[in-house]
Amino acid sequence: MPEIWIKEAERLGDGDIGGSMDTPSAPPRVVWHTTESGAGNAAFNAVGSYLIRAASEPHILYDPTTDRLAQYGPLNESARALRNDGSTRTNRTGRVCIQIEVLARAGKPFTDYWKPGPNFRALMRAIRSWGVPDTWPAGSCAPGASRPRSTWATRGGHYGHCHIPGNDHWDPGNIDRNAILKAAGGSGTAPQGDTSGGSSGGSSVARYKVTIGGLEYGYGAKGAHVTAVGKALVAQGCSAYQEGPGPNWTDADTRSYQKWQRKLGYSGSDADGVPGETSLKRLMGTLPGASKGASKPTVDLSNVIAAARRDPGLRQGGTTHAADVRVVEAALKAEGLLSSTYASDGSFGSTTVTAYAKWQRKCGYTGSAADGIPGKASLEKLGAKRGFKVRA
Repeated sequence: MPEIWIKEAERLGDGDIGGSMDTPSAPPRVVWHTTESGAGNAAFNAVGSYLIRAASEPHILYDPTTDRLAQYGPLNESARALRNDGSTRTNRTGRVCIQIEVLARAGKPFTDYWKPGPNFRALMRAIRSWGVPDTWPAGSCAPGASRPRSTWATRGGHYGHCHIPGNDHWDPGNIDRNAILKAAGGSGTAPQGDTSGGSSGGSSVARYKVTIGGLEYGYGAKGAHVTAVGKALVAQGCSAYQEGPGPNWTDADTRSYQKWQRKLGYSGSDADGVPGETSLKRLMGTLPGASKGASKPTVDLSNVIAAARRDPGLRQGGTTHAADVRVVEAALKAEGLLSSTYASDGSFGSTTVTAYAKWQRKCGYTGSAADGIPGKASLEKLGAKRGFKVRA
């Protein structure tokens, strides 16, 4: 199973640094940064605290001289270490986008003097558990590295901050990219999937899942939709089955789907045998599970406003208009603005008001227009993005 929290890592902050990924069907990736600071425990503590105060938390803080490792937030949610590329939220690109800040300076590559140990291997173990391939799709991290949008959007693997579109930093500097992979140790769970574009000798099979149209695909997925995909692969002459196909996604399904991806012209990490939306639609003719004409829930604007203005939370007798509020809470959770603790209680209390104010600010509102009390325009924007209608 993919690791969300690395058991060897210290914990920094409150664990709430981001939200759900925007493109969870896109390949998983890692971004390497440098803090442009010294190393050692004093620097680790100072930088660790500063990143929280600056609301610029990565997932991981690592000291290459002491092998000290800390984690700010869950690996399956976004971090805050990248700038957006226009409307593209780079922190939320991919199945995962694991951000690592290394206590080092870009001008002096840390791989020239580092001392990776068991904590670094634990970090790489967690990275590989998400199916991040052992490859650097954008190439060298030397100054002047390119920032190709198409590569970032479509290729999984390891990147430097210097490779990310919409960003202007050139860290982590000209590190030895092969040393990063070598220091991770033996193959173990990695590499996950064939990252070479050729045969992997059958020794490495991607073992992660994606969700497309509300259905899971990849190793461990179950259901009639898995059988349907297998039968479609057989019909396309892309079978690696000795038995089946059946309702449980196994390595045979992954190898069969990899044949289909390669038949479509994909290679490397784009042909790791785990479906993406485009290849799945090409195979099945449509996206299984995607609703057709399904009715969207309707939220009554006046009910939500009344709840936000009058509902003081649970301390004065419960909730008002809970059904409408729960729809809004679910949307705010999906935006990464409301924690799951409060995302289904039906109470538009102070925590939900604060979360909605963050949404209003994301929409460009300021001052009294971002007070956390829903307005028609902001609620309709939220509904359009998160699948509900607004009745004024």
